[in-house]
Amino acid sequence: MSRSTDFEWISKHYSELQEKYPNMYVAVKDGEVLAADREYGKARDLASKSSSNFVTAYILSGEPFVLAPLIQHSPNKV
Repeated sequence: MSRSTDFEWISKHYSELQEKYPNMYVAVKDGEVLAADREYGKARDLASKSSSNFVTAYILSGEPFVLAPLIQHSPNKV
């Protein structure tokens, strides 16, 4: 598989990856997960022990989240 094919594989199997690897980086080559870790460098290092030319993607948990705005109040400004 090419790198673009591996990215397509990740996209197609994203929900499965979310179940197994939520909030983790996964390294994939030829449609196979070579390594996964919460830290990018660790996932990359683990995968590089067995292969090269893999792709690495971050898998979101799928849990909803809200970004809270940071509001700063300045008493001198209206």
